Amino acid sequence: MNTEMPKEGRVRVVIEKVTPEINGGRFAIKRVVGEEVVVEADAFADGHDVVECLLLFRKDSETAWHTRHMQPLGNDRWRAAFQVEELGRYLYTVTAWVDGFLSWRHDFARRIDPADITIAAQVGAAIIAQAAERAQGDDRQQLEEWAASLRSDADAAT
Repeated sequence: MNTEMPKEGRVRVVIEKVTPEINGGRFAIKRVVGEEVVVEADAFADGHDVVECLLLFRKDSETAWHTRHMQPLGNDRWRAAFQVEELGRYLYTVTAWVDGFLSWRHDFARRIDPADITIAAQVGAAIIAQAAERAQGDDRQQLEEWAASLRSDADAAT
């Protein structure tokens, strides 16, 4: 069973219509200290996979990005905000990706045929096992146990 993502380089998520922006980002937006910058964007994927979005922002003088999970507003629109804490220029951007696990979980919850549930459980076990390979410590152990549990449930159903 192959659960790897396609490697042919196709773009899975499109991000467009990021606001606020002035002239495509050529000029800075203006805010005062204490005010929120509410950022919205359209983000969508090919197909019906679940998309996740993050707002990344930082003060121009900082090197580390801060993140906020963007909330879906419906119709592929997303929103998050950050507060202007001091005078100066801030940079922000939006990133989005197809979340393979959330897509699997969404589809798994809709299954009703026992054979479909068994196959979906095996696919989920493989996704979780791959995540376990990247994890460490207690997280790794918990993911391995969850994958084993899904495998045994799938085996018991057959």
